[in-house]
Amino acid sequence: MYFNAYLNDKINDEVMTKLLKAICKNGLNDKEIINLTDIFIKSGDTLNLDYLGITVDKHSTGGVGDKTTLILAPLLASCNILMPKMSGRGLGYTGGTIDKLESINVNVNLSEKTFIKTVKDIGFCIISQTKNICLMDKKIYALRDVTNTTESIGLIASSIMSKKIACGASKIVIDIKIGNGALIKNYDDAIKLAKIMKKIGKHYNKEVICILTDMTNPLGSNVGNKIEVMEVLDILQNKKDL
Repeated sequence: MYFNAYLNDKINDEVMTKLLKAICKNGLNDKEIINLTDIFIKSGDTLNLDYLGITVDKHSTGGVGDKTTLILAPLLASCNILMPKMSGRGLGYTGGTIDKLESINVNVNLSEKTFIKTVKDIGFCIISQTKNICLMDKKIYALRDVTNTTESIGLIASSIMSKKIACGASKIVIDIKIGNGALIKNYDDAIKLAKIMKKIGKHYNKEVICILTDMTNPLGSNVGNKIEVMEVLDILQNKKDL
């Protein structure tokens, strides 16, 4: 009720922030997380990509210097594996794939038609969250970023999985970062997050694989949107080792 009211501007940021802080403090059970994910999904459009065959979406929970998506997407495409991906901006101190692409003036605001055509023609496409998909998550995501309400397993799971389900990929890979450079600080919380994400995937008949990776050190040598993209180009051109 509160989330729908917030989307329709019937309650303000202050009231919603109090709810988000309560969620961060007290948590959500599995049923509540799945219900919240469903609310996020139904707040906008969904894409059906079944006619493309097997498609893979990958998402990272975020970390310092995390540029994995920009490396992985073209590599998968070169192996004839289609990767339609909706990425987010930075959350808290974690870097966002969209911020990195915009630093070199890449247009990430494509129509759904152009998005799907690009996936078919090139093998992958990375876009920003559209105005028509997961509208509620987009608004909540922006509020969490400025209200210190980012580190909640329930909110992280609902936010990520709603976008993954709505975008229509048949298989989903989640890279859960653990450590002082990530939103998830310890192994136990990472396991909890992985379990609920797989449970959400099962609820929507999606295959979900979760990988737990270390984030106690920055990934790669470069940290900063534009220079991270430069590092990615060097890696893809075999000028630099992973």
